[in-house]
Amino acid sequence: MKTRKILALLLAAVLLLALAGCGGSSQAEPSSGSSSPAASNAAANNGAEAAAAVEASDTQSDRIMQLGTSQGSASLDPINGYDYWYMLRYGVCETLMKFNMDMTPAPWLAAEMPTVSEDGLTWTVRIRDDVVFSSGEKLTAAKAMAAIERNYESIATAKAAFTLADISADGQTLTITTETPSLLMPYLLADPAFVIYDTADLADVADKGPIGTGPFVFSAFDAVSHDVSVVRNENYWGGPVMCAGIDFHILADASTLNFALQNGELDGGYSVDVEFIQNYINDPAFIAQTSSSTRTSFGFMNQNPGRVLEDEVLRQAVIRLTDRATVCRALLYDQFIPGVTPLTSALPYGYDELNDINAYDPDGAAALLDGAGYVDKDGDGYRDMPDGSELTIGITTYPNRVEMPLFANALWMAGNKIGLRFKVEETDQSTAWNKLVAGDYDICEMSIAMATSGDPENQLKTYFHSQGGYNKCGYANPAVDELFEKLRTESDVNSRIEIIKQIEQILMDDSVAIYFCYPVMNFVTKANVAGVTSHTSDYYWVSKDTGFSD
Repeated sequence: MKTRKILALLLAAVLLLALAGCGGSSQAEPSSGSSSPAASNAAANNGAEAAAAVEASDTQSDRIMQLGTSQGSASLDPINGYDYWYMLRYGVCETLMKFNMDMTPAPWLAAEMPTVSEDGLTWTVRIRDDVVFSSGEKLTAAKAMAAIERNYESIATAKAAFTLADISADGQTLTITTETPSLLMPYLLADPAFVIYDTADLADVADKGPIGTGPFVFSAFDAVSHDVSVVRNENYWGGPVMCAGIDFHILADASTLNFALQNGELDGGYSVDVEFIQNYINDPAFIAQTSSSTRTSFGFMNQNPGRVLEDEVLRQAVIRLTDRATVCRALLYDQFIPGVTPLTSALPYGYDELNDINAYDPDGAAALLDGAGYVDKDGDGYRDMPDGSELTIGITTYPNRVEMPLFANALWMAGNKIGLRFKVEETDQSTAWNKLVAGDYDICEMSIAMATSGDPENQLKTYFHSQGGYNKCGYANPAVDELFEKLRTESDVNSRIEIIKQIEQILMDDSVAIYFCYPVMNFVTKANVAGVTSHTSDYYWVSKDTGFSD
């Protein structure tokens, strides 16, 4: 079969070089997520020294590491919601490809870069011959195919990635054929939506987790707290695993996580609150890693028939009441970038080019409402619907991400100033997600990584195509669908960027959602901890090299 391996490699390199070196922002933006490059470099050096100490010791530790995080999986079944992310984060499962820090894909469970047929339809992936699951069972192409098929049928983002025509396995060779060219397949196979695990044994998978190929094995899961424990995989194909095990504690309250780090209960913490992060950057007892991210913090607005935000004028007013710059500066300590576009300012998709028709303008918001008949008809100080019925806009938020309740309450306060009634409902992240996918909300806040495959097409399509798997807000625009169809077969990098910018501009003009801000990722650990990573992808927290240097 003729191949275009070189073409695929060049496409991969060019696309992600564009992402890594994207255009600047008119807003102040920390290049690495740290407000101090010197502090960031020092943290990196400390991390390298700790890693070297672990490597030099060449011994496995019997100690259990304690890590805290504000978010966890609702179950251990990869096909439940976005729980497949945690299969990688917890070090239990792996994917055929893996992202480098610059988000270029490299072989992981695959033996080499995949090759593609001349027509761009058939991809061939050779599976490494030395990989075994934690059970000792060999990873074959058939095993990989079974996991991909299960994920594809059940995970919305996987099904949106490409249209599968056929998949087959022969020994260690996996063949994937798509109905239309999918030239970004190396990126897609690094997406955790295509995580690999043994589908032959899925008994009680939601509570016990899958059998994976990673350096750790699930040993405990609390369905209430969502705390998770993993232990060393004694059969890890990648070599000796340093740490005996890791307990992941889900601590939604930022102060609790900070206190647990300060008093030594935790060896590390993911997504430390911006209020506390500077303390760790300047403390030699800790290593504070920060990284840019592809995340956008959204306020999804439900515009289905019969919902209050079906009216575009009301959606416009809500967005114009959102003072994104002030919240990021005054409340988030400039560790978040004010949102403008659906895609983060770290990506080259028009953050400082596109026209924001709904920039912060509270007076303009009030004028819009007055003109559309949203005025106080009963004298209670709050605006009513044009027909005189009560107007209340619900905001569903959760504390696992610090920016969410801050923006919800800022919007509530801004509404009070012009007589627009908001009702803030704070819940847990899983409940908020369930409300989002059920369409049971007015405004639902959610932080979404928008380039999970190194390219934003898949995620944009999932949330904003009329048939998108997680488009439950009721948005549909034929012009957007046509652009997605064009994007699906476009391989030229610059052309893809321009098409995506067009999609973003329409979404902004249609007042589909609020783009609150773009978070910066961080992971704080004690200075004697190595191999815990804050990665651009936000996937790879731990590895076989995770351990203690003393």
